[in-house]
Amino acid sequence: MYFPDIFTNVLSTAFWSRIKQRTLKILSAILEDKDIDVETEDRYFAGMIHPKRLTGKYNDEIRYDNSFEQNCVILSKYTNQPVKTLTTKEYFTLIQYFNKENKR
Repeated sequence: MYFPDIFTNVLSTAFWSRIKQRTLKILSAILEDKDIDVETEDRYFAGMIHPKRLTGKYNDEIRYDNSFEQNCVILSKYTNQPVKTLTTKEYFTLIQYFNKENKR
């Protein structure tokens, strides 16, 4: 992943830890030729899925558009070209630079 400091958080770390535990449990059961119950883990993962709000005045699409527009205005101070014309990699590199500058 190009930008782990932007996309990594406690929830995603916990999620991947549970995936690893579940996988090891299944592989162990296969090696030992045992039947296992993974329903508890499956319920945990199913509970983490939250459908996006696609209707209403303040749905996810509108929220993402507004956030993107705000980011473009803020980030325009750090580049000599329109932020909307940046590639994805350039955009997130600029966000990373902005975050480092503002931690000081």
